[in-house]
Amino acid sequence: MKKMITNGILVFSLLFSAANANAQGVEKGNFMFDLYYGAPNIGKSVAKSFTADANNYKSNNARGIGPAGVRFEYMLSDNFGLGVDFIYNSAAFDLKYDSLKQDQTLYKTYTATAKMERVRIHLRFNYHIEMTEDLDVYLGLGAGTNSRVWSIDSNEPGYEFRNTKMGTLLPVSMRFAVGLRYYFTPNIGINTEIGLGGPLVSAGLSIKI
Repeated sequence: MKKMITNGILVFSLLFSAANANAQGVEKGNFMFDLYYGAPNIGKSVAKSFTADANNYKSNNARGIGPAGVRFEYMLSDNFGLGVDFIYNSAAFDLKYDSLKQDQTLYKTYTATAKMERVRIHLRFNYHIEMTEDLDVYLGLGAGTNSRVWSIDSNEPGYEFRNTKMGTLLPVSMRFAVGLRYYFTPNIGINTEIGLGGPLVSAGLSIKI
């Protein structure tokens, strides 16, 4: 009887240890890849504010991409990960404007496209606060570059803004976020993040290796 109890305790301990091992879906040595799309696109909203008629120009068709990006993370320990976050967004609108003669009569109508592209590349540090077999919840802090490229392309002969111009208020940027990944298979899942310094909210696909 004593031997049976001892064996039972041993079996229970092994099962409990195995359950705990399986319960943690993210651990040291794992590599995660996130592809995501977020909102809002503030640049696109600003571009829409220029969509109006005024005197000799008309702007329309405001559009934009992102904020969107990819994240890579490597688990240095069971709770701490290091990675890179690439964030991209753009905004653009089309423009028609009139060139007038000296007597203010119409000479010709030209078309142009104004575009802004923003790229941020962050070194990311994630602390994983809750991990089960399916769920991974983390706090993220990122810091890195911040660049904007402005361009206007016009069909007006001799237009001087054909080349792109770079400029930003601050050359560095930061991000603080709370995120989670939910794996519906051992290696494939979905991700979502809420944060500042990048997309306010984002969601996408996750792959774990």
